[in-house]
Amino acid sequence: MTVFLTAAAREQVEYAQSQLDRHIAPSADGRCSVCGEEDPCSPRRVALRVFGRYGILPRRWPGASRPEQVGVPKTWSGWLGDVTPRD
Repeated sequence: MTVFLTAAAREQVEYAQSQLDRHIAPSADGRCSVCGEEDPCSPRRVALRVFGRYGILPRRWPGASRPEQVGVPKTWSGWLGDVTPRD
């Protein structure tokens, strides 16, 4: 499905995307690293409403959330670790 957006709507979406790009990574204490509000912060909520209004999804950037800064262990093996047999 294609969504037609006017120039004004595209401008709103571009601004909302820039706000999401800025307010993406919460710090380890659950607060936005830019404005200090609890995640999701108000600029992020407003930006997400713009995308919801037009029925489109925001762009996502690989690695944008920077999980290494929030304290995710770097040695996590995930689901592909060794399996030990049960007795």
